[in-house]
Amino acid sequence: MRRRALEIRCPRSGMQRGQAAVEYLVVTAVIVAALVAGGDQSIISQLCAAFRSLYRAYSFALSLP
Repeated sequence: MRRRALEIRCPRSGMQRGQAAVEYLVVTAVIVAALVAGGDQSIISQLCAAFRSLYRAYSFALSLP
């Protein structure tokens, strides 16, 4: 009897399968577009410039005697 109760499924559950993946994909695409949009003033470009500057300072400090 208990086993039979576990086998009952909602008829709409098949329609909702994969919905979370689609929502994740849409949200991720919007976030990536927001980070990349803006050309030279985009957040990604500023972050890369900051890492370049940090690496230059770090390599300069290592080259000192």
